[in-house]
Amino acid sequence: MNNKGFTLIELLVVVLIIGILAAMAMPAYFKAVERSRTAEADTMIGTVVQAQQRYKMKTGNYTTTWTALDVAPANAAAKSIYCTKLAKGDQDACVNNSKDAAVVGNGFAMELIGTNTNTGNTSGVVATRVGTGQYTYKIYKKYDDPGQAQCEGVSNDDKELCADYKGVDTYAAPDYASTEISA
Repeated sequence: MNNKGFTLIELLVVVLIIGILAAMAMPAYFKAVERSRTAEADTMIGTVVQAQQRYKMKTGNYTTTWTALDVAPANAAAKSIYCTKLAKGDQDACVNNSKDAAVVGNGFAMELIGTNTNTGNTSGVVATRVGTGQYTYKIYKKYDDPGQAQCEGVSNDDKELCADYKGVDTYAAPDYASTEISA
């Protein structure tokens, strides 16, 4: 008798093992994807800061509209908030609900906060994570601060991600809060 094949029990055990391995790998995968989103936001923040510095050299002020910058995204409106990873028609919905995590898409609501440099208040760019994911952190940078952008987490997952972003083992509160960047 030639029994070349697998029994049902053997197949079920293999499927079970694959399922367990996949369940263990999924959190690491989602965290890696979020790290790449964080890197994308950091790159965009750096580009915006450089564009704002060029704009300030020309006018003496920082701008609050994306269209005034030389690096404005193609579908940006003449508003202070631009949402990444959304279709052109969804920009208004994101701008109007930028602080709402229920906004469709998985990106950032990037807000320009620019003021007259003579008033003494702080100007910067704030990227608030919006979308349907598990993360709700903020990345922000002052226009006149040459250091690394700050990351502010809300939940434990956010704080762990911010610690990875800063390159440290444990989360520490940022040097300054996103509320310090205001008009």
